[in-house]
Amino acid sequence: MKPIFRAELVTILILGLLYSCQSEKFADKGIMEVETMGVEILDDGVILYGEILSDGGETVTEHGFTWSDDNKAFPGNAEYINLGTLNGKTQFSVTVNSAIEKDVTYSVRAFIASREITSYGNEITFVGKGSKPAELDNVSPASAQVGDTVVINGNYFSNNPSSCSVFFNTAKANVVSSAIDSIHVVVPYVPDEMVKIRVSISGLLSSNALDFNILKPVIDEITPGAAPSGDTVVIKGDYFSEYPADCNVFFGNQEALVLSSTINEIRVIVPFTPQVSANIRVIINGIPSLNNISFEILRPVLLGIEPLTGTFGDTVNLYGNNFPTDPSLIEVFFNDVRAVVTEASRLRLKVRVPTGNNISPVTITVRYYDVYTWVDKFVLNPAVVNDVSPKTLEQWEPIVISGSNFNPDPGMNIVDIGGFRAPVISSTPNEIRVNVPPRLDNGSHQVVVTTIVGSPVTWNGYLELKTSWVRLADFPSTGRTGAAGFSPGGKIYFGTGLEYDRVLKQDFWEYNPDTDQWTTKSTYPVTIAYASGLSLNGMGYFAIGKNWSYYYTDLMRYDPVNDQWQAMAPIPGEGSSMDSPGFVIDGKAYVPAAGHMYMYDPGTNSWTEKSFPPELGYFGGGVAFSINGKGYLGIGWVHQLGGDVNNFYEYDPLSDKWTRKADFPGYLRDAATSFSLPNGKGYVGMGLAKPQMEYQKDMWEYDPVTDTWTRVMDFPGTARCGARAYVVGAAAYIVAGYGGNYEKDMWRFTPIE
Repeated sequence: MKPIFRAELVTILILGLLYSCQSEKFADKGIMEVETMGVEILDDGVILYGEILSDGGETVTEHGFTWSDDNKAFPGNAEYINLGTLNGKTQFSVTVNSAIEKDVTYSVRAFIASREITSYGNEITFVGKGSKPAELDNVSPASAQVGDTVVINGNYFSNNPSSCSVFFNTAKANVVSSAIDSIHVVVPYVPDEMVKIRVSISGLLSSNALDFNILKPVIDEITPGAAPSGDTVVIKGDYFSEYPADCNVFFGNQEALVLSSTINEIRVIVPFTPQVSANIRVIINGIPSLNNISFEILRPVLLGIEPLTGTFGDTVNLYGNNFPTDPSLIEVFFNDVRAVVTEASRLRLKVRVPTGNNISPVTITVRYYDVYTWVDKFVLNPAVVNDVSPKTLEQWEPIVISGSNFNPDPGMNIVDIGGFRAPVISSTPNEIRVNVPPRLDNGSHQVVVTTIVGSPVTWNGYLELKTSWVRLADFPSTGRTGAAGFSPGGKIYFGTGLEYDRVLKQDFWEYNPDTDQWTTKSTYPVTIAYASGLSLNGMGYFAIGKNWSYYYTDLMRYDPVNDQWQAMAPIPGEGSSMDSPGFVIDGKAYVPAAGHMYMYDPGTNSWTEKSFPPELGYFGGGVAFSINGKGYLGIGWVHQLGGDVNNFYEYDPLSDKWTRKADFPGYLRDAATSFSLPNGKGYVGMGLAKPQMEYQKDMWEYDPVTDTWTRVMDFPGTARCGARAYVVGAAAYIVAGYGGNYEKDMWRFTPIE
C-alpha cells in the first residue's frame, strides 16, 4: 500500500510520540483508542501490527505507525508511515524495509487520527536487523542547473527528510522534502557536467546510482562585439539566471555591473579598465561558463580642439570618439595642469582653461589609462592693461588694474611696480587689485602685469607715488614691544624688550638702511624692558628700564665698532617703573625718571639733576625728542592723576626751564611713538588711546616755530603702541610694537614736503 503523507500530521505524530500517555482503555468514555500489537523483525526490515480498539464515535481518516530511536526522539526526526483510512477494518499491519538500522533499539507506536484528534497506542521496543538499500528509478528532470530542484524517484526512501542524504558525485545536496518513493533536492555546485546521484537512507547507501547532467552557463555571443567603457552590451547564451544577483560577469579580471538578466540574456555595463581587449566570462551561482568570448574595448580617439586660443576660464571643446560619458573618469591637462571637464559625451568633451597653467603655448593631453596628445598647441591670450587707478597715490591704498585676460587666481598674476613685486589682493578676468610694494619710494613708476610666463605687459602710463611710508625688512627675531635702541653712525641698533607671553629678552641686532639687512650683535648683559635708548657722540646708551618689579638705574654704553657693552655711571635716584623716554641736546642726554630729570655728560661720565615739569609728576609712557637745542616732553601717563594727559612741554637747557606748549590734539594716549627730523619738525603717532582702549595709527607733526600740530599720513601698518623710532638721515625708521599681536615689521617715514 502506498503511504499517504500529510504535512500537518508530522508535528502531531512526533509530539504524540514524545508526550502521549501510556495505553489505557477509553472505549467506555467515547475516546479514540488504538493498540500496538507487535513487531515482527525481518533481516531487511520489520512488520508492524496494530489494532483499533475504539473509534470514539469519530471518523478515522488516517492510521499507521511512528518510530524512532532514543537519539532521534524529538520533533522532526521521528520516522512514520501513514496507511490512510480504515475502510471498515480494525486490525492493520505494514512491512517497513527502510529507515531501520542494524542493532539500533527503536520505540514504535500505532496511531489513529480523525480530523480533530490523534490517538497513540502503547509503546513497543525492538532491535532492528537492518533495511533494504534504496533503489533509484529515475531523476526528473534528468538535466538541470545548479540551484534547481529535482525529484529522485525510487523505493525504500523515508518520510523523514533528516534520514535522507543525497549526493551528486561527492557534493551533498539540500533535501527539500521526502517520501517513501521520492525525494526533492536542490542541485548542488559540482565542477563536473556529468555526475552520479546516490541516496543514503539512515546511513545505508542506495544499491544503484543515476546519471545526471548539470547544465552550465554557455555564452553564444555579445552584442555589440566592441564598445567603449560605460556602454551597455548584451550577452546571449543559455543557462543563465533570472536573478541579476546570481550573475557575475567579468571582462578579463574586471567585474562588470549587471543591469538585468534572464535565462538566455544578461545586460551589463562595460567596465572602466585599462584593457583594450578582454575575454568575457560569466559565473552563475558560482558556476563559471563553459566558454569565454573575446570583446574589444574601444579607447578614446582625439580628433580636434576648438578654439585653439583663449584665456583662463574659457570653454574649449575636444572632439573625438569613444570618450567616457562620466566626466570624472577622464582627465584633460593643459601642460601639466588638470582642467575641469564640465560635460562629456561619446563625441565631445567640454573643458575649462585652467587657471593653474601660465605657460603658453599649451599642449593639451587627454588621459584615460592611455595618453592622447593633440598636435596643435593652444595659445593663451596675453593680458591687456587698460587703466590703473588711482594714478597718483598720496595714501597707502590699494591699486586697481583694469583690463582683460587676467588670471582669476590671484597667485598666478605677477604685478611689478617700479621694479618691486606688488602683493596681489584679488583678481578677476578683468581686474587685479594690488597693494603698493612695501619698498617702493616716491616718484613715477611703471606698472607691469605678467599672466603668462615670459610675456609681461607694460601699462602705457605711469603711477605717481607720494607717500611718507615705505616698508622694509622685518625685524628677524620674534615680535617685540618694550624694546629699545639707538642709531649712531647711520645704523640702527635694536633689541631687548618683551616677546610673546611677555617673555623678557636680551638679544640685540644691527640694521643697515643701505642694504635693508639685519645682523645679530652682542646681547645686552641682562634681560630688560622699557630701557631708554639714546645716541651720543657715536655711541649708544641704555638707561634705566626694568625687569618686572626690579627697576634698573644702570647706564650701559654700546660701542658699535667693537660690538661691546660697558657699564657707566648709574643714574641717581631709584629708576622708574614706567617707560620714560629721553632726548639729546648738544651731546648730552636728558632722562626723566620718577618725577625727576637727570642730565648725563659723557665727557665726565656724570649725572646732574635738572628741573622737571611738576604737572607731569611721576610720568611715563610719554613722548620725547629735541629740535634746535630744545627738548620736548609730554603726552603720556601721570601716575598721580591715574590717567593720560595731552600736555606738551618745551625744555630750555640754558635756563633749565620748562614752557607749556600747544596741547596734543589727538586722543589721549600713552606708549606713543615719537621722533624729530632734520626738517625741524617733531612727530607723534600711534599708541594706546584711553579710555577707549583702542590702538591708534594716526601720525601728527609738530612745528615748534608756529607751536601747531598738523595731522599727516597715517601709519600704514596695523594700529599699535610701543613701536620705536630711530632717525637716520632725513627719515625715521619705525619698528615693532604691540597691537593685539607682537609686531616685527619695519617702516621708513619720510615727510612729504
